[in-house]
Amino acid sequence: MDTVSVGHGRECITPPLGIRMVGYASRTEGAADVHDDLFVNAVVIEHADERVALLTYDVCLLSLGQADEFKAAIREATGLEPDRVLLNTTHTHAGPALGDREENEVQEQYRAEVIRRSLRALRVALADASPAEFSAGTAPLDIGCNRRELRADGQIVLGENPDGPTLHEVDVWRFAREHKPDVVVFSVPLHGTTLGEWNLSITGEWMARAIQRLECRAPGARFVFLQGCGANQNPYSTNRNGVRGTFGEMEEHAQAASVSVRQALSHVRELSPLPIRVVTRTAELPPKEEGGEAKQLRLQGIRLGDAMLVALSAEVFVEYTLFGREVSPAQATLVLGYSNGNIGYLPTAVVYPEGGYEIRTTGVGPDAERITHEAIRAVFRGLAG
Repeated sequence: MDTVSVGHGRECITPPLGIRMVGYASRTEGAADVHDDLFVNAVVIEHADERVALLTYDVCLLSLGQADEFKAAIREATGLEPDRVLLNTTHTHAGPALGDREENEVQEQYRAEVIRRSLRALRVALADASPAEFSAGTAPLDIGCNRRELRADGQIVLGENPDGPTLHEVDVWRFAREHKPDVVVFSVPLHGTTLGEWNLSITGEWMARAIQRLECRAPGARFVFLQGCGANQNPYSTNRNGVRGTFGEMEEHAQAASVSVRQALSHVRELSPLPIRVVTRTAELPPKEEGGEAKQLRLQGIRLGDAMLVALSAEVFVEYTLFGREVSPAQATLVLGYSNGNIGYLPTAVVYPEGGYEIRTTGVGPDAERITHEAIRAVFRGLAG
């Protein structure tokens, strides 16, 4: 079986207390304490003169400008070109702001520190590279569902819509290294919103807690989460007296996710990781309002032989993952959102007449779906070569 060299690095990026938190507009107080540390993970995959790097952040989002800033620093420090670097955010709603909306010295200093820690993690990953065999698997996972709930009065609210489009599944890519512990990448298209706006504790949410459980069960192995297209998907969470979610529920989701990842790993299929190929595209999406400004959607495709990954710079509805799987020529496919910046919500055309939070706040019109589909197909064609 063909092999690539894979390395991993991780650095803590827990912010200072008092920093503004991102995820709920009604939350005005800064972070009061730390429930669990936040991290940047770097995974390097290389063969001969081909190299790609995946960096994941336990934060809500990066703006397009911030993603450019991070990639410029990475190129200067390592020589990796921007198209060879994928930045993905886990989309925890219990993480810090990075100076995305206002000038703020604390946030700007924190962002600079995150960049420094990113470079450190990436350098460790580069030095850690070791030959690895590649395999992929899936397993069922039901810890959330479509959140666009239709009320009796005809309004769409953020609730639970078990009949809406969803994907109750975890995807796992395993790199079994010859001389070092395994590196495992897993992805689920689901918000990090078990906890509500009442929460002032820093946490990587169910995604980060799942990693902690997995690594406790497999000492030495490194698990990395990539956020999928979960814009219209929320974890199950009770609402007691107007207060959404508990830490206990977050831990239950983490436990269920860790069990599903282990289940997927128990029946992975071996794949060839070669060739390594990268394709990038930019799609101009029309504005929602006449006279508005078009949005530039960035798409990045990475091929590892029999597997392909497509990442979009938006908060993307799960239907785009389902579409990507349908048209992908690969044996294993990941479709990611929240990557290389974020232009806001990318809904599907059919939901615009329904309204709801995502439609009120998106900056793109319904024709964005058709254009995005065409761009995704083009990325897959480029990866297929």
